[in-house]
Amino acid sequence: MLSDEVKERVKELQRKKDELLEELKELDKRRKDGEISEEEYKERRHTIERGLVEIMDRLAQMRFIISGM
Repeated sequence: MLSDEVKERVKELQRKKDELLEELKELDKRRKDGEISEEEYKERRHTIERGLVEIMDRLAQMRFIISGM
């Protein structure tokens, strides 16, 4: 059933969002501990944040689809 596929995709996106948020926390810790340069921190943070925005957009789309079923 399509709605089951959509719901599974939502769960998958939520897991990915959680992974990226954890990655962001780890990145912040590594910066605080002096393990990475400020430049590397900014680049990686930007990449992670861009991924989060994409996932949040997809989640909003999926929730809209689910609400219409």
